[in-house]
Amino acid sequence: MTTNSIPESEDIALEHSVEEPEKEEKRRRRLLLLLLLLLFLSCFCAVLFLRYLFKPAPLPELMSLPVEINYPPHYLYSVYGVNLPVGAAVSPDGKKLYVAETGGDRLIKIIEADSGRLLKEFMPPNTSPGERSPVYLAVDASGRVYVTDRLQHAIFIYTGDGEYLDTIIAPNLTLSAYISSQLGGLPQGTKYLYNIFQEGAWYQPAGATDWVSLPVPKHDGWSPLGLTITADGRMLVTNVVSEKSSIIEFPASVTSTENWTDFSPTFTTFGSYGEGDGQFLYPNDALVDSRGRYYSIDGNNARISVWDATQKFQYFFGSGTGEGAVSLPRGAYLDDRNRLFIVDAVGQNVKVYGVSGDQPEFLYAFGDLGVDDGQFNYPNDVVLFGTNIIYIVDRENNRVQVWSY
Repeated sequence: MTTNSIPESEDIALEHSVEEPEKEEKRRRRLLLLLLLLLFLSCFCAVLFLRYLFKPAPLPELMSLPVEINYPPHYLYSVYGVNLPVGAAVSPDGKKLYVAETGGDRLIKIIEADSGRLLKEFMPPNTSPGERSPVYLAVDASGRVYVTDRLQHAIFIYTGDGEYLDTIIAPNLTLSAYISSQLGGLPQGTKYLYNIFQEGAWYQPAGATDWVSLPVPKHDGWSPLGLTITADGRMLVTNVVSEKSSIIEFPASVTSTENWTDFSPTFTTFGSYGEGDGQFLYPNDALVDSRGRYYSIDGNNARISVWDATQKFQYFFGSGTGEGAVSLPRGAYLDDRNRLFIVDAVGQNVKVYGVSGDQPEFLYAFGDLGVDDGQFNYPNDVVLFGTNIIYIVDRENNRVQVWSY
């Protein structure tokens, strides 16, 4: 009896004949998936490219990255032509950069943000370089510029083009309000100016050629330094008068008024001079986050103090050692993503903290000591436009650096 069987060679051939179509089918599927993936990536890149053409923005802005993703920015370029700059501010539309100088003639410069071109220089009227020292700046919603002056012990107010408007000479007194009170009103067209070294408030009636001087009342206990205007228009001023440091909060009516001839704001004051809780030595700046908490940049205590929305002290951070510690904190900025940027003048960098939670979280630092691109030599202030363009005042390198996300 014989048994019919398929030869081994025929078995192998049969297996191959079955496997080949299966392998071919899998290969076609892989190729199809790859083509679909390439098509998706091509469409995504095309959308990004078209969106960039119509609305240029850094990649994180275009891709709408989640807030939780945090990474250091990158250096773009520097703006030169400034002499020992210490403070900076940006116009509401982002087109103008204002820089305060402590070198040379001690001017405030208006720089075209996109090109770095100098547009204009200005200063407190009727002052010489030795009589003025502008430090920090802030811009209100209408574009008016506020500048603290360490020698004049005052806050000067200008238009966005640098035209002089008024001077806050005490927490409860402006120059125009004082002259108005002395004259029984301020006739239209009256000009006025202020210089603490001339010991007088000067005014010029409309149509007159001569200036008239009035004695200015004493206002001991007022030496404004740090200056911040919050999103809702409140103005925070750090008062560094000798051994009487404090933070003064002015209501939004101060920055929203058309003029300051009727100046009697209800302001609040908190903090005191010292090294303990709720105290500070030479506070350089003060800010408010989205939860209403206050942050005082306590320069000479090398820390940041936190206060709740009722101006009650909570805690401080940044002291000691470690990557999140500060050595000599100066200017600061809080963006709308609750990132707190602090310039460390001695650390030669900018430290960034996330402050959206109950406790601050150190995120990263960028920059180091040097004269090359992206390096600092005694930086003093930082300001953002939007959430991606960062201006850092690099004092001893006589420039303002521009960084971006």
